[in-house]
Amino acid sequence: MTVPAPAKPQLWFVDTSSVLSLATDDGLRAAIQREVGTQRHVVLDVVSDELERLASQGRPAEKTLAAAALGQLGWLGEPVDTSTFVDPKRVAEIQDVLRSGRVLKHPGEHWAESVIMAMAERLVEVDPHLLCEDYNARIESIHHNLTPFSVHKLLSQMVRKDCLSVAEAVSFAGAIQAAERGSDYTAADFISGRLGRVGRP
Repeated sequence: MTVPAPAKPQLWFVDTSSVLSLATDDGLRAAIQREVGTQRHVVLDVVSDELERLASQGRPAEKTLAAAALGQLGWLGEPVDTSTFVDPKRVAEIQDVLRSGRVLKHPGEHWAESVIMAMAERLVEVDPHLLCEDYNARIESIHHNLTPFSVHKLLSQMVRKDCLSVAEAVSFAGAIQAAERGSDYTAADFISGRLGRVGRP
């Protein structure tokens, strides 16, 4: 009988978009921290750098969320210096795919997600996961050794594992919607996992 190989430990990458969503509600952030915090997890310097840029140069709503998010990164540990881990040329190649022919709004657009994907390509000892609110980035991340989740998809998984009440999930989704970072979702949506784009891939 063939013995299955032991499961690799999960490693969660948390990108800029998801950190911004978590900043919309303290209870939401605490719930995700309980779930992701039990696994290996990391935040990269490029995410911290992007938050700092948004806090100083973003739209008013972005500035507020980014400033809050910067003060809430402690549970993820010190931002990892990525300068020695990735080849900038490879990161630029991935960024070019993510922009899908569109002109970049600024040189750093999609850079953090691209760094994460470039790092994940080389990981063999762990099972890398990505918490990301960008649909196109989640789709592309599958091709770079990552298992992607949106915040809503992770909440749905937590509901179905009885790690979170459905009422809490609906409340958290409401906070994200109030910050204009998501749509309205019902208890049935979280129980079924049928969440539209935020539930895919």
